[in-house]
Amino acid sequence: MTKQFGSKEATTAAGNAPLSMQALALLGAVAVGGLVWIGIADAKSPPIDAAAGEAEALEAASEPEASAPRPLAQGDDEAIARVVREAERTEDGGQELYKRGLYPEALMIWEEAAEAGDAGAAYKIGAAYMDGQSVSHSFDEGLKWLRRSAEMGDGRAMGDLGSAYDWGFGVTQDRAEAAKWFEQGALRGHAASQYNVGVLYEEGEGVEKDVTKAYMYYILANENGFPKYPAEAIEALTPKLTNDQIKKGVDAARAFEPI
Repeated sequence: MTKQFGSKEATTAAGNAPLSMQALALLGAVAVGGLVWIGIADAKSPPIDAAAGEAEALEAASEPEASAPRPLAQGDDEAIARVVREAERTEDGGQELYKRGLYPEALMIWEEAAEAGDAGAAYKIGAAYMDGQSVSHSFDEGLKWLRRSAEMGDGRAMGDLGSAYDWGFGVTQDRAEAAKWFEQGALRGHAASQYNVGVLYEEGEGVEKDVTKAYMYYILANENGFPKYPAEAIEALTPKLTNDQIKKGVDAARAFEPI
């Protein structure tokens, strides 16, 4: 399977709503893409870009809404000092500054929050360094903060680490390590990680091949609203499974509870 990328908090595309459990067991066969690149850069040929929607969502999130506070230009020192002083030392507090164009200040808030144990703030720092849009691009810094966030339990960071190891961005490519991080994210309910680890289980890359477990993870990713690709994977895999394998996969998905 080819790779595909995009994610963090994926939204369901129009016409690709999650399927019911009953429908999942009855799907026919179509070709499926492959792993989703969860966070960082360009993928292999040709990238099936679920990240395009992600990038648009992130861009939209960085633009002030009509009801949001107005952007603050650098140079308005008194106003900047006030909003930084009043900002919550949390992931969301830093994000509010980011939306207003205060990138260094947002990073400072995230660093303070991360030092206090906010896994989401650590994730934001890692993502910023990996993306290289608001700070200088650095795989070393990005991976350091993503790992720190993942170790504190953030499923998004686990998914991004899985993608880094899957693609070899800033690290030696290692499918077993990718599978480890994808599954950790999947177990925490991160939809793109559920899809990705499902692909690895279906193909037997980095893990022992287990098509029933792959089916379960595809169902979970689809039910969590990850757009398009899990449904296609289910359709492609269903005709290859026995009725017993389908039932076990569906039952496992129904019984799943994120940790």
